[in-house]
Amino acid sequence: MTQPDYWNGDQYDAEAQRLYEAGDYDQALDILKRALERYPDSVELLVSLGYTYLACEEFAWAHAAFDRALWYDPDHEEILTGIGEAKLRLGDRMGAFRAYDVLVELGFDTDAELMLCVGRSLLREGLIDRALNFFRLARAADPRNPDVALDLGFAFYRKGDVEAVLRWARKAIRLDPMLADGRALCGNILYERGEFTDALEQLERIPAREVGDPAVAWRIIELKRRVYDLPADAPEVRPYMLVLEELATEPSPEERLIGEVEAEARGLRGPRARNQLDLFGRPAVMVTGDWHRVRSADGSVFEGDWETIVRTMRDRGSDPAQSVLDFMRAESHRLLDLTGGPVSCDDARQFIEDAARVGALEIER
Repeated sequence: MTQPDYWNGDQYDAEAQRLYEAGDYDQALDILKRALERYPDSVELLVSLGYTYLACEEFAWAHAAFDRALWYDPDHEEILTGIGEAKLRLGDRMGAFRAYDVLVELGFDTDAELMLCVGRSLLREGLIDRALNFFRLARAADPRNPDVALDLGFAFYRKGDVEAVLRWARKAIRLDPMLADGRALCGNILYERGEFTDALEQLERIPAREVGDPAVAWRIIELKRRVYDLPADAPEVRPYMLVLEELATEPSPEERLIGEVEAEARGLRGPRARNQLDLFGRPAVMVTGDWHRVRSADGSVFEGDWETIVRTMRDRGSDPAQSVLDFMRAESHRLLDLTGGPVSCDDARQFIEDAARVGALEIER
């Protein structure tokens, strides 16, 4: 695409933003590089370049773009947030902490959305207490923001504080009764506690058309059949079965090949994240070798090699004393019952890949 010669920096930036939101990062990068040839000192273009590189997981280039922008405007909140994220991804935690501290010193702790972004970035790195500090700043800035309450719930889930998770999930729901993620979090925690009727009360209030996670869909199906003693083909579960079928649709061989080629071209190892908490991942220096990240229906993240991930799932399950093989067998039978899709129970990698195929897990890397 050739841009008109009369475009100014803002017009280039707007077009790059449009492409970015459409997921066409390569074209957005091309436009931003062309624009910076004409406007090399444009802070906004450099900021957009940095965030586009972050989306492509090219963290060193993102850092370079933000560092150059910082030279022009050292107090710019988006630059400080972006370079902090790039530093985290590159393993420079102390550098990231300094950038985030400067944000607070400059008074940006009153910007709830900015504090949420920082908190989510830290949470993705497992820096739970630091993340909580920024989520609390966000809450102080905007106490009626349901996303703040929800993120506090996710953070406490990572800490293992179930009562705090429920408290903040319910707070998020009170602030926004239509918040599907809040009801999903609350319902999943109640399910894990064995409070199946209460769990279903939360989960079935999510309209089927708004269920974007196959794991949530099959949990609703399971609970409806359990609580109401329904047969597998009951009309009450049919809408969620349709959702499950739609979400679990396998790509064609051609689509899979194209996806793999595009992923390799960008240096990726798995599908892009789909929700807000998935915007941030691990440093590039830590994603080499047999390292993977898997997300379960309740938002739990498991990391390591395939065997470590399955072992951790077993440890967090209802019977950590059982063997890993018995755990996989029990889960494969349960998933077959719920989804109708076979799940291997002989090999950790195949078990996880099959569970992802039927919608029970999401392989992020």
